[in-house]
Amino acid sequence: MPYAIELPHTGAADVLTKVACAPQSPKPNEVLIRNHAAAVNFIDTIIRRGEMPDGMMPDLPHVPGVEGAGVVEAVGEDVAQFAVGDRVAWMGPIGAGGYGTHSIVAAPYVTKIANSTPFAKAAALPVNAMTAYHMLVNLGGAAAGKSVLVHAAAGGVGTMIQHIAKHLGMTVIASVSTDKMNYARAQGADHVIDYRTENVTDKVKEITGGRGVDLSLNPISGATLATDLDALAPLGTVVLFGFLAGPPTGTFAEDLAKHFQKSVAVRVSDIYTYFLNAPEAFQADLTRVFALLENDILRPQISTLPISEASEAHRQLESGATTGKLVLTID
Repeated sequence: MPYAIELPHTGAADVLTKVACAPQSPKPNEVLIRNHAAAVNFIDTIIRRGEMPDGMMPDLPHVPGVEGAGVVEAVGEDVAQFAVGDRVAWMGPIGAGGYGTHSIVAAPYVTKIANSTPFAKAAALPVNAMTAYHMLVNLGGAAAGKSVLVHAAAGGVGTMIQHIAKHLGMTVIASVSTDKMNYARAQGADHVIDYRTENVTDKVKEITGGRGVDLSLNPISGATLATDLDALAPLGTVVLFGFLAGPPTGTFAEDLAKHFQKSVAVRVSDIYTYFLNAPEAFQADLTRVFALLENDILRPQISTLPISEASEAHRQLESGATTGKLVLTID
């Protein structure tokens, strides 16, 4: 029987509840997918706690899950690229309902996957890999011979950044905590910095012979934007894609003025801006990303739990106990 794991009200992880949930019919340009796996993301836990910014909290009850993988069960009018029985992966907006047996997703945000690709591995890819690819290629000007500083390099996005950057011929400098240094090396990092015991900027300058890095990809912010600007090479770029340590601190005008003669750039990146405003380009990149997976260039590190243990999955993610991506399997 079709079902979903629902958030009836905000609270601790144990508020997640299994409910019967009959699938709807897809509208034009939509695809109905029978999910076999769904990834767990921090946005799911933020919604569950009721900590979304003003105006962004979805109505309750709510079924979490913005990415998954499964089999096409029906297609709406005007959908020619997918057919019933296709194995697919998808990324959707808040409300796509990945924590359930069925999701309806607009066709531009769905891509076919190879028969040899496990659903759990495919479900782990869209958000992290698309975030990494978009920042590196579309925003960061990634190219062979350039260097990139990867903050939080042991996380899901950080792992994908390292794989893609090495594939593109970049020098990867990973910043991680002491216990995750070997993990970063295993993902291909050329240099690993322990941010708890080493000064990241000083180490970057040492590694690059004083020049600095061409690109920094930063989900931390807080005080790290100012230090990233110090670590940039001439014409370098910082891309902020999260605020794990809060909004940027310091005096932004003074920080930029200090580096005026390096002609540096600061970008911000929310993957949903790309998702909403360039669907055709987004789907083309999604196809490219899954080609990298099929060619073993991307190696998502995953751990799985059955969807019946969604509450435990949230507890593990919030505790920082996970490395790579946590995926729920769906019977």
